Amino acid sequence: MTDLPPIRSNTKPAYIYARFSSAEQAKGYSLERQLSTARSYIESKGWQFADQMTDEGRSAFHGSNRDEGAALFEFEAKARAGHFKNGCILVVENIDRLSRQGPKAAAQLIWALNENGVDVATYHDDQLYRADASDMLEIFGLIIKASVAHDESEKKSKRAKASWDKKYEGIAAGSKKAITQNVPAWLVVTPEKDIIEDKRRVAVVREIFNAYVEGIGLHTIMKRLNERGEPAFSGKATSKGWSKSAINHVLSNRSVLGEFATQQGKHIPVVYYPQIITLDLFNQAEAMRATKSKTGGSSKSQGNNLFAGIARCEHCEGPMGFIRDGGVSRYTTASGEKKVYKSKGHSYLICDAARRGFGCDNKAHTPYRVIEAATLQQLLWATVEEQPDTSNPKADAIRSNLDAALHNIDLKHRQIGNIIDSMAEAPSKAMAARVAALETEIETLQAECATLQKELAIESSAPSTFDDLAELRDLTELLESEDEDIRRAARLRTNASLKRVLDHMTVDRTGKFVVMSMDVGVWEFDRTGQRIGGQAL
Repeated sequence: MTDLPPIRSNTKPAYIYARFSSAEQAKGYSLERQLSTARSYIESKGWQFADQMTDEGRSAFHGSNRDEGAALFEFEAKARAGHFKNGCILVVENIDRLSRQGPKAAAQLIWALNENGVDVATYHDDQLYRADASDMLEIFGLIIKASVAHDESEKKSKRAKASWDKKYEGIAAGSKKAITQNVPAWLVVTPEKDIIEDKRRVAVVREIFNAYVEGIGLHTIMKRLNERGEPAFSGKATSKGWSKSAINHVLSNRSVLGEFATQQGKHIPVVYYPQIITLDLFNQAEAMRATKSKTGGSSKSQGNNLFAGIARCEHCEGPMGFIRDGGVSRYTTASGEKKVYKSKGHSYLICDAARRGFGCDNKAHTPYRVIEAATLQQLLWATVEEQPDTSNPKADAIRSNLDAALHNIDLKHRQIGNIIDSMAEAPSKAMAARVAALETEIETLQAECATLQKELAIESSAPSTFDDLAELRDLTELLESEDEDIRRAARLRTNASLKRVLDHMTVDRTGKFVVMSMDVGVWEFDRTGQRIGGQAL
């Protein structure tokens, strides 16, 4: 290491790197302090300031400030690509800001930067690690400093973990006091550390859940909120409004049920936050999300295609696309007058791959209205006299797997009890090892049970086939409503119900289409919508 002599400003540009890893440092203006001090330091040395880089909320102890997307990652990549081959200076507060992963990682980083023309200056101790240095004392000094920084970080990490563990134990014991100001966006923390509802935001969350369960897509919900100027939950003045990902985050956030998750994502099985959504409504939304993830389909849909995410090509098994011809035509008469002609147009289903010329020859344009009318009419006719069927095969299968897992847990507990009884008479290391192995197996089974219980709750909350068919009957008259909002909502809800009722729908190159529901029946229709085969189940 050497003291830093002034360098003429026209020789090497100086880049500032600042980083912090925690919200507490952010509130303490860590970045502003680092950047301001670094600028002053550069001026005192007579160097030429080139640019500054920051990594907010990234840990050097875990190395996330060197992951792809981080500012330091980009700087390293430029250095390795020869961007600084004519030399530059990287100015940081201390080695800790670059790496706390131990002496080896820190030395490798500094060495790699030096090898690519980058001097590293630390203003905290006024040291310079030169790219052209040959003094091994610099490397030894760097290793010692990095080792001390790593040890200190490890101590801090352990102290922080112990502190958080104590807070989590309090929550598990029933405490409902806030342990941090960071709570779900629809809640606020009082000066007394009580967690209470933000009434307006809670109403927005409930609106999102209710709309989604009714079949309204993410895009439409997003558009509604933005059009009426509903503030997004980011709380930032620069917020660009609601996005589909933000709405999806609300729908998947179990905090609405009052559940609390640790920083590592582990759920503590108590109601900690105020519960603002019922478990049944949450599970209905989860069932809807599961349906959409399996079938796909655009959330921007206007509801024109009731079979979006359902109809597939008989030949390539790819999705059938919805197209419409006609529309607006503009032309000029012999006298030079410009005219506009609006035709009603016709809608068709066509294999999307064939339409794009991508490996399928099923170019049949099957009239959409024919498919819609024939399918809905057949579904409703087949169930007019049907009695409610409360069975749920999927839920029954999950329940069976859950019962088996619980039975296995009980058996393993009994095995442990028998081994412990035997150990009382003749203890052995083999028996102790077997008990440990059984306990591990029980933990695995308990995790499996937790997953199955969630799946069962979601499946049980999904509407039955009878419920969906009843909804289809109720919505039929609204599918062609003159009120655009009513029509669109009815068609989106119908699409959501059809995704649950229909298991299979294909269209071949002759325009023939097959519709199958494992709970209702299977039917075959020709291009005109005439039924040519199939039966009710």
